[in-house]
Amino acid sequence: MGILGSSKPDGPAEELAAAANGDSVTSKRLTTTSGSMLGLDHLSKQPLIDLLHDGEQPHYYFYIPNKGLTKGSENVGGGMSSDYRTICLITDERILLITNGNQGEALNYGAVEDTETNKGLSKQRLSIFTNEAEYIVYIAGKTDYDEVLAASEYVLEKAAEAGNSSVDTTVISGLQQVWDPTDESISTDEALDVNPQGGYVTKERFKKIRDILDSDEKVHYITRGSTVDVEGSGAGNSLWGDDRSRKSGTKGWVRAAITDRRVAIKVPQILGSDERSIPYSNITSVDLDTGLVNKRLTLQTAGQTYHIEAHEPGKDEVRDAVRFIRQKISEANQPQVIQNTESSEPDPLDQLKKLKELHDEGILSDDEFEEKKATLLEKV
Repeated sequence: MGILGSSKPDGPAEELAAAANGDSVTSKRLTTTSGSMLGLDHLSKQPLIDLLHDGEQPHYYFYIPNKGLTKGSENVGGGMSSDYRTICLITDERILLITNGNQGEALNYGAVEDTETNKGLSKQRLSIFTNEAEYIVYIAGKTDYDEVLAASEYVLEKAAEAGNSSVDTTVISGLQQVWDPTDESISTDEALDVNPQGGYVTKERFKKIRDILDSDEKVHYITRGSTVDVEGSGAGNSLWGDDRSRKSGTKGWVRAAITDRRVAIKVPQILGSDERSIPYSNITSVDLDTGLVNKRLTLQTAGQTYHIEAHEPGKDEVRDAVRFIRQKISEANQPQVIQNTESSEPDPLDQLKKLKELHDEGILSDDEFEEKKATLLEKV
């Protein structure tokens, strides 16, 4: 046995640590299951080195306590009740995502489309985007941010080298599945296969609002700004007026998705998100105010008015979005025409049958029968 909890000698772990691109990979982290006396444990049964394939080289190791792993809007392993840290181990073959001590999936490089990093006061973040989802890895704030940036670039390099993969993740041998396989995420390609559509709409921007949309919803336009003001129907009092409140994104931009059925607004907060859904059937008017820098969409409903700030996209595309909203309002408020599928005209074939019965009974002469039959046959 090597260091506490390891089933492999210390020598291979030291060699792997020495060959790693980042200083975050150490022999101790590869070969221990237990944390320090005050820290959280790594894994419940085996150390990380036992999860590696033969010849697999780890390059970056990141962890955080109590935050878990996030795929789309689903978080696993977060909360103070967990006794284990969440781990991300980036190797030359795959990205190992591990939480709760015994749950782990490997993200395939062939599925990766983009990455994004963020540095905060108490934690950092590495977001990995695939065609189907955004995977968020939270990282302890004391981690060297330069190494997080280097890891992000490394993931993109490996993704460029890998062939395309139709599968995002595979369960790590010896561990349990992280995310429920029955969870149906929204297909990016299907959601963006629509016309008209603004040039500002991209896969990466769509993924930032995908969690507030329905599975079959189509996205025509996206806006990005800092605030949305809600006015009327008990919105509350604020510095911006009575019965008017301002919602600001404390954890990112305020985004509005203009879809085939509504305007959906996402205001990311430190604890969750403030979401607003405005169906076109509820909107009575839409206006656009353009300034030197910012634009503002104003949606009027019977109860409330929404003032949506839009830094992006440009004025021309926002005008297109306004025209699209007006068109959808008109369609949503058109009176429904109920067509009566039952014809008031009698069936000619039924009439022919009755006509023959009358002729057979001698009620109609041959000439009368032939004349009326000819008339009915013209209707068949």
